[in-house]
Amino acid sequence: MLRSVLKGLTLTESIVATAAYALVAALLMVDVIGREVFSSALLGLQQIAVYGAIVAGFLGLTLATTDNSHLRPEFLDFLAGRHGHEVSRAGDVLSAVFYFAATYVAWTFVQISMDVGDKAPVLYFVLWPLQLIIPYAFGSAGVKHLIFAIRPDLKTYSDKPAG
Repeated sequence: MLRSVLKGLTLTESIVATAAYALVAALLMVDVIGREVFSSALLGLQQIAVYGAIVAGFLGLTLATTDNSHLRPEFLDFLAGRHGHEVSRAGDVLSAVFYFAATYVAWTFVQISMDVGDKAPVLYFVLWPLQLIIPYAFGSAGVKHLIFAIRPDLKTYSDKPAG
């Protein structure tokens, strides 16, 4: 069951991140063509592209968590010795706690934005629906670390082949 949850999250996040980056690329191409060929830029395209990049970037956090590809110092790994697997599991539990705390802080940020009615500059739409990607990304990363703590066999390691 945990494997299917992990796969489902990863597939959905990959599709949305890819679509967000494709949207960013298309919007920027249209903007450049409009400015260079027609000497006229469409209002708001660059801002929408930035928002698309933000969504893709936060989903990149969750995808990097799935692949266990975050940058981390490895120079003290020898200290774990034969307890490497237990240390790894403890690290996943601590990471899950950190990401769940970050989820709470991010959700509080979104709630404040909802209450205040923050709006995007230039385009003037409310920002909180876009900001939901922040607590989602942190929550998803926390769930994935919790899954890795429960089922370490689902975690990809850089020193052994994936799969």
